[in-house]
Amino acid sequence: MVIFCLFRSILLIKRRGNIVAVIVALFSLNSCENSDSEKTDHTAYVDMIREQAKRMMDKGETEEALAFFDSAYQVIDDPGIGDEIRKHSFKGQDYYPKTGNHYKGILQLDSIFLILSTEELKKKYTREYSTALFQKGDLLFKIKRYNDAYQFYYRGKIIAQTIMDPCAVSEYTYRLGMVSYKQAKYSEAVNNFKQCFEDADYCTKDFRNFALRQELLANIALSYSKYSKTDSSLIYTDKALAFLNEEGNKFPERKDYIEMAQAVVYGNQAEGYYKKGDTLAAERLLKKSIATNRKKGFDIADAQISMIKLGELYIVKGNLEGSQEIARQLKASLDTTYNLYAETGLNKLNWQYYDKIGKPEQAYIALQHYMFLKDSMDLENKKLVNADVEKEFQRLEQQYNYTLLSKENNLKKNYLYATLLFSLMAIAILLLLLQNWKSSKLNVAALTKLNKQITFQNKQLEQTLDDLRQSNKDKDRILKVVAHDLRNPIGAIFSISSILLEEVDFSTEHLELAKLLKTSSLHSIEMINDLLTANFNYRPEEMKKDVVDMRILLHDCVEQLKFKADEKDQKVTLAIEADVLVLADKEKIWRVLSNLIINAIKFSPLGSVIAVKLLERDQKIELSVKDHGIGIPDELKDRIFDAYSGAKRVGTSGEQPFGLGLSISKQIIEAHGGKIWFESDVDKGTTFYLELPAAKEKSAFTLSSSAIV
Repeated sequence: MVIFCLFRSILLIKRRGNIVAVIVALFSLNSCENSDSEKTDHTAYVDMIREQAKRMMDKGETEEALAFFDSAYQVIDDPGIGDEIRKHSFKGQDYYPKTGNHYKGILQLDSIFLILSTEELKKKYTREYSTALFQKGDLLFKIKRYNDAYQFYYRGKIIAQTIMDPCAVSEYTYRLGMVSYKQAKYSEAVNNFKQCFEDADYCTKDFRNFALRQELLANIALSYSKYSKTDSSLIYTDKALAFLNEEGNKFPERKDYIEMAQAVVYGNQAEGYYKKGDTLAAERLLKKSIATNRKKGFDIADAQISMIKLGELYIVKGNLEGSQEIARQLKASLDTTYNLYAETGLNKLNWQYYDKIGKPEQAYIALQHYMFLKDSMDLENKKLVNADVEKEFQRLEQQYNYTLLSKENNLKKNYLYATLLFSLMAIAILLLLLQNWKSSKLNVAALTKLNKQITFQNKQLEQTLDDLRQSNKDKDRILKVVAHDLRNPIGAIFSISSILLEEVDFSTEHLELAKLLKTSSLHSIEMINDLLTANFNYRPEEMKKDVVDMRILLHDCVEQLKFKADEKDQKVTLAIEADVLVLADKEKIWRVLSNLIINAIKFSPLGSVIAVKLLERDQKIELSVKDHGIGIPDELKDRIFDAYSGAKRVGTSGEQPFGLGLSISKQIIEAHGGKIWFESDVDKGTTFYLELPAAKEKSAFTLSSSAIV
């Protein structure tokens, strides 16, 4: 057997004659030696031949790439499930989309779902399953079945979030960024691409990850350019080129791909320099981009786009001969690689050229062709542009939650039916016992047997209850794990800010920011500690009370929240009419003050004034925070302090609500023996009041009666 395998390996080397064939042959020999072993996946080998096939496709050898992959894959005597998944993924994600046959690609991805037909396999290959969902969503998107594509993106997102893998989540944010870009929502696209770049840092640092991250930097630059943030666009084109130069050295075998990617960035960078008026730099970069991507196996479509840009640049500069030469080159490239966008641009160049040289009839013909093609593209994109992605995802979210609730209700119904059944059984048994007792003492043995059955059923019920208790404990544990994991990075922020404050000589403005960073991280750690102890019910005995100077605490709080008010061009006025001390937990009271002021900022319009006032009355301190914002509707006033009532609204600048701040504030104030209330009119504003007992000691310090932040 070994001799046969050795002969087959040598034959493979002779037929292929390259290093890849050697690797395939060695793998073949190794598979012979392990033919009697357990069926396993050959992940490294399949990934290797897939990467080689993709390189061949990059060079334009599409059919040869498929033949190579199939023959190399056949060397595996007993492929594992993971091998089969990778085979279908290559054909569904790489090969058929490259040939333009998206429907066959969908069939290949459907084969993955057939392989992962059981929950056990889906759990074992969760990462591959989520990737297949995203890949099928991509193909559905390309054939313009947008709603179906969004469903697969959403399903992939749910699984990625379930396994808490940032790398898996990055596939979702990448798709969301591409959809936003194609819908011309460029600001959203930038945010999604940046988030994806951060999440992708958790992935394996292979070539696929390298290609994705350089593409993300280029996409961020392109998105900035689309909504006229030229300086930001140029910054990210520089970052993309630096990334290609630094990280590209790790993949010397993919030199052609790196050159092609650099050429794409040059074309985008040229557009930025053109907008800034540097036409010489723009012309130089466009020529450089075209010269590279016109090569065989490179990105011809991108070269065509750069040709259009260069032709339009020549028109603007008055170089009509240069523009016409570019138009001839572009037309020649369209004969081999058709691109609707490029043909549209070609007709626009011809229209502008003939108009400049005074040939109105030919200019009119070119203009008609340009308008027809442009209308065709606009009509093709209309369905995508008009699609409300957020609304569709909200609908899917509601559908998903409804399914979960339905399952939970069914489970409760089953428990109810089981309880009724056991109750009926118990009644029936009692009746039987009574009847048997009356009939004869000879049935004692039968009664004993029935009693054992009841005992067994009770144990089953107890086991069910124990399982339910364990489920609740698991939920609590997950909450604590999340809070604990958050504590380390925030603690690192606190430590770093402390070191910076001690060792760096900041300017006055930066010193305040550093202090704010340290204080905010400290407060965040305190909140995380509450989560770790599951302390959402603040009780008096849990307050770490000490004498607190309220005027100092309030002044510091307002100072540190100044940046939030500045973001909305607001002013916070502070009026202190008394020097008062309270016996309180300083951190908890700080949280209450911060919540009230942040809420006033959140629900107030731009440029408004928020008035904070502190006074002493009848041995009690009274604090008020008054805004001129949107107010609180009557239907929400009774539920505003309830954390689970759903009485949440978006801020005036789209700030997202969480619904916990006022509930926690009320618990803290009441734990100090005080009270909190409010007065509000819709569209006129809201004033929150809190009252706390004053301490017997008086402060020796004084502060001016008012200040404006």
